[in-house]
Amino acid sequence: MKKLLCVLLSLLFIIPLGFGVNAAETEEGTLKFVAYNVSGIPIVGDFQGSGFTTTKQRATLVGRYLNTLDVDFIGTEEDFNAHKYLAAEMENYPNRSFTSGGLSQGQGLNVFSGHKIYNLNRVKWDFEYGTLSGSMDAVSNKGFVYCLMELAEGVYVDVITVHMDAGYDALSVKARASNFRQLAAYINSNLTSGRALVVLGDFNYKFLRKLDDDLYGNLLAPTGLKDVWAEVYNNGGYDANAGGFNYDLSGDSLDRALFRSGSYMTLTPVSKTMLSFKGENGETYTDHSPMLIEFNYVLTGREPVPEILSEPQAENETLLTIKEIIWTFIRFIQMILGLTELPYLIGQGIDILANGKMP
Repeated sequence: MKKLLCVLLSLLFIIPLGFGVNAAETEEGTLKFVAYNVSGIPIVGDFQGSGFTTTKQRATLVGRYLNTLDVDFIGTEEDFNAHKYLAAEMENYPNRSFTSGGLSQGQGLNVFSGHKIYNLNRVKWDFEYGTLSGSMDAVSNKGFVYCLMELAEGVYVDVITVHMDAGYDALSVKARASNFRQLAAYINSNLTSGRALVVLGDFNYKFLRKLDDDLYGNLLAPTGLKDVWAEVYNNGGYDANAGGFNYDLSGDSLDRALFRSGSYMTLTPVSKTMLSFKGENGETYTDHSPMLIEFNYVLTGREPVPEILSEPQAENETLLTIKEIIWTFIRFIQMILGLTELPYLIGQGIDILANGKMP
């Protein structure tokens, strides 16, 4: 009887302790993201590597390379007319978006993942600058694409792939600042579930340039996002005018990644690496290097399954072709109207000759 009583008393103490340990258990892991501007602009992209290549040749080689990367998520920029060749080589990433069209109508943004992706949403910038001047950003429908990535049951990450307005002339800088503010407004209005968030892509922004586009004031501070390069390599510093600001030219690149932790997942940035992809003879195929971002994560909970989980759907090819014809005509008209930009374009050229190209 005494032995039985001792066993029962022991169980009273042991069982709650056991439940307490299980409740506090956390799961840890690593997440890897790649962003790559693949220079899929017709004709222009053919000359953006170290040697001439056609769109099909370049996209096929880049796709084969990306397919070898063991990462969780790949975001591509400027894959306009190159997308079908790129995607055909990336069988290791079956969860993906579908083209939004060629240069005239498309965003040039797409996503590839080893995990399920849902609720894809494409957003066009409200303000882009330049059809002849700036960096001719207004001749396409640039913007950003959002998706929900499912790592496991109850484990989700919000991911946004972006392509900001390019150029460092005054009106391009103004447009990029507008892009930052629009993205911040989207995040604050739509991504409020407490889920972890990663934003990556071609930001066309460097702290080193010290321009007025102000990534920190227009996007980071309003959303609580942090920049991976600034956090890992610059001791969390964001003020380029502060003494001792560490300019790591290879890391403070136009391609960036931002992040914030959520209620269910804590993200800790580990590294930002600019990868080197070259052909057999050392040739490159774009004017960008692929960017690899690595995070450590700790799960602090699992969220309920969202009410809406919609997988990406391809648009009808005939409809895409018709839209491409219409948008090509629109771009032609824009180019004619853009002749009013010629004085500004000449001014840009004089500025480059006088001051040199920005880093």
